Amino acid sequence: MRRTAAVVFIALGVCLLVLAPMLRYWTAESLMKAPLDYYNQTVNRGEDVTYFSAEETELVEGATVEAYTTVRGDVAASDENTAVWDQFTWVKDVERDFAISSTYRRAGHDRFTGRGVDCCDSSVNDEDAEQNGQIFKFPFLTEQRDYRFFDTTSRLTRPITFEGEEAYHGVDAYRFEQVIESEKVGERTLPASLLGMDGEDGDITGDEMYSITRTYWIEPSTGVPIGLSEDQHRGVVVDGEERLVLFDGTMVWDDETIEAQIESAEQGMTMLPLVRTVIPLVFLAVGAVLVLAGGLLLIGTGVRNTAH
Repeated sequence: MRRTAAVVFIALGVCLLVLAPMLRYWTAESLMKAPLDYYNQTVNRGEDVTYFSAEETELVEGATVEAYTTVRGDVAASDENTAVWDQFTWVKDVERDFAISSTYRRAGHDRFTGRGVDCCDSSVNDEDAEQNGQIFKFPFLTEQRDYRFFDTTSRLTRPITFEGEEAYHGVDAYRFEQVIESEKVGERTLPASLLGMDGEDGDITGDEMYSITRTYWIEPSTGVPIGLSEDQHRGVVVDGEERLVLFDGTMVWDDETIEAQIESAEQGMTMLPLVRTVIPLVFLAVGAVLVLAGGLLLIGTGVRNTAH
């Protein structure tokens, strides 16, 4: 009987010792992949925003503006390692119910790291655009270090710096900040009078300049953004002087978006530490105890048999 118990203990112990690394490295890694059939909607809201209405050719000040973003996964274009997502954003003046702008982009990204993959007709506003660095999210197990992040407006990949840990809406998060200063993103041809250049006749072509300070709050286990703030400015510059503001304001995710993002991260926040750390350590400890106990029982059984 003692010998049978010893064999059972050793067998269970070995089983647990084998399962521990499998959970740590295989099961956990299978969970740490961005979904192919992803679907998500977010709302950025800004108060006291200034923007230029191209349709009405006038400057609008003190506006309440919202940007609605929908991201949808393209399962057919994705594969085991790369997720292809399409993103559509349109911006409107809430009080005037007036559409300001819209943006579309398509990109493939590594399902674990979140870094851009050059594939799948990657584009911004239907123009080919290679998108490097972090795109839609940060990597699973986000580290406390600087990353590189793709900016859709400038179509540049620039550093996004780790600024520290903080509690954001009750969730332990990493805060990252990206600053892009005075990048030319196009040209605008407008009447000289609209640009305040009364001494000039006809139309004037100026550079469209863009700057932004972007702040993300990232849940580090999943790499899911749970908060976003974008302080953005665009204007028309002629001969080094800004002549017209195209957009100026700070846009932040509304409370409903933040709650939804936290909810989407919660399963990973709970499961990943359990599968990667807690359960494997428990399995290792219990497995080692069972193997040791089984070995001691076998030794004891052998000693008793020898004595008889």
